[in-house]
Amino acid sequence: MICRRVDGLSFALLAIVVSIGTAYAQEGASTVPKSPPAAAPAAPPEGAPQATPASPLGGQTDDAEAPVNEIVPTTIDEGAGWEAAVEAAQSTTPLIGEEQAEAVRRINAYFNDITNLQGRFEQVDSTNKESSGRFYVQRPGKIRFDYAPPSGLRILADGSHLAIEDSDLKTVEKYPIKSTPFRLLLSESVNLERDARIVGVESQEGTLAITLEDKSGDAAGAIKLVFENGDELQLKEWIITDAQGLTTRVTITDIVSGRKVAADFFNSKTGFQPFR
Repeated sequence: MICRRVDGLSFALLAIVVSIGTAYAQEGASTVPKSPPAAAPAAPPEGAPQATPASPLGGQTDDAEAPVNEIVPTTIDEGAGWEAAVEAAQSTTPLIGEEQAEAVRRINAYFNDITNLQGRFEQVDSTNKESSGRFYVQRPGKIRFDYAPPSGLRILADGSHLAIEDSDLKTVEKYPIKSTPFRLLLSESVNLERDARIVGVESQEGTLAITLEDKSGDAAGAIKLVFENGDELQLKEWIITDAQGLTTRVTITDIVSGRKVAADFFNSKTGFQPFR
């Protein structure tokens, strides 16, 4: 259990410091299949009770006087369905070649420009369980996630180690940052092309996304980072997919940059402080 949680949280924290999302091109447009003509039901034996007709949506109709053999037509606007499918297929644009390289350069620059960053996060896991809290980033090397009650979880990176504190269990687990994806995002220089495997980059109206995997293979799974894409990039959310294919979505809001905190704020402590 500890290992699974560490992998997922490491990717989550990785995403908070690094951002852009993946692109999975939707191939082709789907059409609406035409149903074969319905065969007329066999006539019931003479004197047998008349069956209540089935609704096109399943179950029985409420109209007791409806004819047994009546087929209620279902209207399908095939033109609208086709246009919607085409629009959905074209809503995201995979970036390749120089366009992808330029997008990755913008993302690298975004993270390399961060010194102090903080805000709120909301997390939804694969079972739809929701949690929230505050996060803090100080580059290079430091990050902190405070989960709001009833969770007793806190995650801190002090520049050399990642600590997972659980005030409910009264435990602290520590891992070297270099063994987590944090080494990519909390380093002096963020370079995703050099240090990560880029699965895909895509652009959609108003957003830019990138999907990353750990290049060394030490951390299983992938992370998709999504940005608001205006004159400047702004990290919006990330989606973590673990080795089992389970996903966790984290959305961040109320982002403030440049606000400093105390030097020891990212140190793991023996005591447990309440959520602030």
